[in-house]
Amino acid sequence: MRLRFLALAASSLLLTATACASKEYGDSPSDDEVEVPNPEAGDIPLPDRTACASLTVTAGTYDWNVDHQGRSRLYRVHVPTGYDPTKPMPVVFSFHGFGSNEVEQEQLSNFSALADAEGFIAVYPRGINVPELYGQGDPDTRSWNGVACCGPAQINQAVNDVSFVDRMLQDLGTRVCMDPRRIFASGFSNGAFLAYRLACERAQRIAAIAPVAGMLGLPDCNPSRPVPVLHFHGTADEAIYYDGGTNLTAVGGTPYPSAPESVRRFAERNGCTGAQQQTYQQGNSTCVAYTGCQPESATASLCTVTGGKHSWPGQTQYNDGTPDLNASLEMWRFFQAHPRP
Repeated sequence: MRLRFLALAASSLLLTATACASKEYGDSPSDDEVEVPNPEAGDIPLPDRTACASLTVTAGTYDWNVDHQGRSRLYRVHVPTGYDPTKPMPVVFSFHGFGSNEVEQEQLSNFSALADAEGFIAVYPRGINVPELYGQGDPDTRSWNGVACCGPAQINQAVNDVSFVDRMLQDLGTRVCMDPRRIFASGFSNGAFLAYRLACERAQRIAAIAPVAGMLGLPDCNPSRPVPVLHFHGTADEAIYYDGGTNLTAVGGTPYPSAPESVRRFAERNGCTGAQQQTYQQGNSTCVAYTGCQPESATASLCTVTGGKHSWPGQTQYNDGTPDLNASLEMWRFFQAHPRP
């Protein structure tokens, strides 16, 4: 599997060219018969859906585009086998890492196959790169504005990936029958930073998150409701250090907390006052959850891979991902148990 590490490339720092508009890919479908969220509305719940009508998308994998901040932004969607366009279905966003893309994230997470087996819609958005922002430079610099991390999207603070997610949700609601109470976010590395940011800023839209190898990068995170978190991280991660670090400052990022601290901060916000409880242990992988949360379902959990590198647990073809823990399967089980109230 060809996947890049978190690239510390000089090209991602030389952001001096003038910005240009990216290629247009076509318009979104009409929303005349579908109630969809206003992408400018901010952190408010999406309208409930008990059924859908007039939706024609069938099972398959699609690349769709939306206009956002004057650019055409792409996102890939896998609609699973057995999808019924009249019945609301869960949605799982999976954000790629810095220097990667939506195709590689689909391969890394294996969510499309899992979606077919379990029945959810998998969404793989594409981050923005240097050429799209400045007209020239390395195209393999796709990234997200995760506040502390990473690449051109984070260095250029005008990139608003939170509102990009709002815009995708608006568009997605015109195409597929999604359940607004079961919208989840996961991500790898830089994408995990964005998943944490969504939990902080879109708690009314994102039911729960499952970051992999990325931290809480927002220092003033104040979610509007308790958001369940399941975090995966290797202790030997050479890109985003398990114990936190300042290594991202060399590429325009900021210091970030450790994996245990990222989870602890959410446990505190979720009112968790009970003892930590082990929920999984196999080989080099152990998961521990905070208890006594308010509500009890708003737990914050950390799965630690002892000796694990910058990898996706269960994906052994990339950077020695452990076979002792299947992150994709465990996060789906976690998501199933944590719809938005």
